[in-house]
Amino acid sequence: MNTFSNSIIYVPSSIQDARRMIKASVDFESLIERPGKEQILLDRAMSALKGKTRIPSFHRSDYGDVSAFFDEASADYDSDQLNPYWSFAHEILKFILTKFIAGHFLNTQSIRVFDAGAGTGNWSKFVLGLNDRVSSILFDMNQNMLGVAHTKIIRLPGSSAKIVEGNLEILSDFPSQPSNLVLCMHNVIGLGRNIPLILRNLYLYLEAGGMAFIMTTNKYHAFNFAIQYRGEDEARRVVSDGTIKFKNDMPEMFCYTPQEFKTLLETAGFEHVTVLGFPVTIYPSVEDTKLLRNETLENSLRNPDARNALLELEKRLCLNPSFAYRAGSSLIAICQKRT
Repeated sequence: MNTFSNSIIYVPSSIQDARRMIKASVDFESLIERPGKEQILLDRAMSALKGKTRIPSFHRSDYGDVSAFFDEASADYDSDQLNPYWSFAHEILKFILTKFIAGHFLNTQSIRVFDAGAGTGNWSKFVLGLNDRVSSILFDMNQNMLGVAHTKIIRLPGSSAKIVEGNLEILSDFPSQPSNLVLCMHNVIGLGRNIPLILRNLYLYLEAGGMAFIMTTNKYHAFNFAIQYRGEDEARRVVSDGTIKFKNDMPEMFCYTPQEFKTLLETAGFEHVTVLGFPVTIYPSVEDTKLLRNETLENSLRNPDARNALLELEKRLCLNPSFAYRAGSSLIAICQKRT
């Protein structure tokens, strides 16, 4: 029996919460006051589990395991664009990227993107489409994922993009010319094996005055997900090892609280670090973790009116760092390198 009940652990961004907030038109000020209490309950629950005497040993995957996972996943990886939850999350992410890129590069002649762990190339494709001043280097260690990316990039009219195979832990694999915008999206950091080294390499490679968007898995989400769907042993992995296995057939992923992630980035050298979370009003179901992610238990996102209302709410809440811990899936850090 689960020793943690929903009366103790607040599951952030529940479907019921999302519907209530839409119906009530959202009392924004009252929501601002709530995060402290909810986060305290989560911290206490994680500390209580970590304090238990039985601490199992956790196997750590290597890059061979990570590569094998993506070799299999590459053909269907973009199915997340058909999934209501993930397509909604991607729309929020596009909103965040556009807002900060537009502000930071307002008077910059050219934006040179380094897409670290580019995968199938979706985020380079998006940024390349923002304006004609953008060029991109898509960098990844998996040939199959880059093969999918290549088919997208070559179709873009006038695209200025290059594909490079390499390991983020090896600075000599990086291109010689630095970039002024680094993207490190979704699971790249979580599935890296030496995170401090990767972050330090990204900092060293970034041009002075440049901006970086770096994502990771939210530890509060990982803990809640494990408690709901994976059991206490997996929740113990989160609090004792700092990793989560969302499914048995995938490598474990490193996860961080917003404050842990901010500290990690500042230790690597980044400045002006802001950590946001998204989505904060809706939570992924276990169905949303499947490789073929065209189904979800939450069908309200298929309703255009409900989806639009939720998206407008997200745009108000996700830019507030105090809500980052409630993120249903991801944290994103916006950070800079000193000029």
